Amino acid sequence: MSQVDRNERKRLEDLSAQLREATCAALDNRSALARSLDESRSELERLLMLSTIDAAECRRVVIRAQMMLDAWHGMAAGMFARAR
Repeated sequence: MSQVDRNERKRLEDLSAQLREATCAALDNRSALARSLDESRSELERLLMLSTIDAAECRRVVIRAQMMLDAWHGMAAGMFARAR
């Protein structure tokens, strides 16, 4: 377990905000990804509440969150392309 430095905390907070925005957009579009996006955001926010974080756990949560955002961006781009 290690202390979370300011830069890492800021990166996690930014990722959490991106997940929150994506979750809201996914809910507006009734996307099946909304639940997974929200779960990833919850995991990140749980880490942010801790004073020390296990590096492996942090990597796992960040990778999952990034995968969910990538999936959402891909899905959103597809929806936009179909709407044109």
